[in-house]
Amino acid sequence: MRSKDNAYDVFSSFCTQIQSEKEMKILKVRSDDGGEFENKPFESFCEKQGIIHEFSSPRTPQQNGVVERKNRTLQEMARTMMHENNLAKHFWVETVNTTCYVENRIYIRRILEKATYELFKGRRPNISYFHLFGCTCYILNNKVYLKKFDVKAQRGIFLGYSERSKAYRVYNSKTQCVEKSMHIKFDDKEPGNKTLEKGESFADMQVPEDTSEPDQITESEDSLEVEPTLEAHNEEASDEAQDGS
Repeated sequence: MRSKDNAYDVFSSFCTQIQSEKEMKILKVRSDDGGEFENKPFESFCEKQGIIHEFSSPRTPQQNGVVERKNRTLQEMARTMMHENNLAKHFWVETVNTTCYVENRIYIRRILEKATYELFKGRRPNISYFHLFGCTCYILNNKVYLKKFDVKAQRGIFLGYSERSKAYRVYNSKTQCVEKSMHIKFDDKEPGNKTLEKGESFADMQVPEDTSEPDQITESEDSLEVEPTLEAHNEEASDEAQDGS
């Protein structure tokens, strides 16, 4: 949805899809008094579908607390993911979509002990194909005819998952556009980890020096007093006996 003016088109298509997929009827919806919800097309659609449209009081978001908390969670997670990976702000749409996609499959409802996806679909979600958001990936170039020694892969940034196809959404750094593909190799690594660059070996990596103070250690070793053993005491006693004789 590019703007609030598209709220009616999105809601009408979503309502029709959900009712046909679940074979259930939507009885009631609640929204605020925004102009995108309180208008003639929205009202006529709800009357035709038999849906009761309720409104919250003006400037009282706590009456619609479930949606407000959900929006805040998505916003906070998206902000964290973008700043963690140093992504530009114009990727906020892709980030929010990925946040919602992942949240519906990993967050467990406290009482039901099931994820939202499992409650809706009736089966547990498969998350084996998940990858680290914002990681570097390499996209197989199968769109353009390549010669024998041309580069086959293009560098990109992993942005999320496609909702209508089994594919990933990535940003191609060469073409500077977002595209969908399954022929991708991911470089999953945690932020801040040291990785070996091209031409670098483990021998070239610097080993941290020992920060202990040798003067103090030497001084402590010199100050240790060694107690005489029983054998040394017996030798001294025998020497004294020989001198006395």
